[in-house]
Amino acid sequence: MLDFEFLKQSASVLADAAVKTTKDLTDKGKHKMDVLAAERHLAKTQRQLGALVYSLHKNGESNDQLVKKYLQAVAQAEEQLAQVTAEQAEESRDVRMEKICMRCGAEVSKDATFCSCCGQKFESADDTRGGVRHTEK
Repeated sequence: MLDFEFLKQSASVLADAAVKTTKDLTDKGKHKMDVLAAERHLAKTQRQLGALVYSLHKNGESNDQLVKKYLQAVAQAEEQLAQVTAEQAEESRDVRMEKICMRCGAEVSKDATFCSCCGQKFESADDTRGGVRHTEK
């Protein structure tokens, strides 16, 4: 019966890890798509500004108010891209806590109940070497 409980608990830990990994990958993909959308929007507004300036110059006309309007649109698109990029950088600096298994020396997350390498159950903080430490992702 003990083996079945251990197997059940190990499967639960693995499933939780898979869910967390999937969520992390989904978040990274979403952030990448947000950056790409902001870059496309910036490129589009820059092309529109260029087409306007070319058209005005070609026809010997000038419309400073319209050019200023397009310049403001480009500036807003640049700000949006900078904001999305900064948000992505902030989230990628996410610091996680880890501990080291006494049995095999593997790094595991701070809230792990079992070692992902050897299966050692962590009863207390004494089951880890060096306690909990910060690591960069």
